[in-house]
Amino acid sequence: MDFREELETILSGIGLENPTFEIGVTPEGRVGGFVVSDSFYGKSQIERQDMLWDRLDEILDEEKDLKIIALLTMTPVEVEDADSYD
Repeated sequence: MDFREELETILSGIGLENPTFEIGVTPEGRVGGFVVSDSFYGKSQIERQDMLWDRLDEILDEEKDLKIIALLTMTPVEVEDADSYD
């Protein structure tokens, strides 16, 4: 299992409500992308990131943690709104 798959499996198991992911991998093997969940409704970006990283920091070691470039947190409605700009 590559790290992107491992990360998606971890994210699926941390208690987010209806999560979906759009995660890419750089040629160097680093990952980044979007985490979309109903769990983020009513929360600021800081609250969302804290919620996500509190759990990831419990699970990932430092080496794997450093492979993550960025994870952007969005609600399904925010994704629909962003898609409407296309």
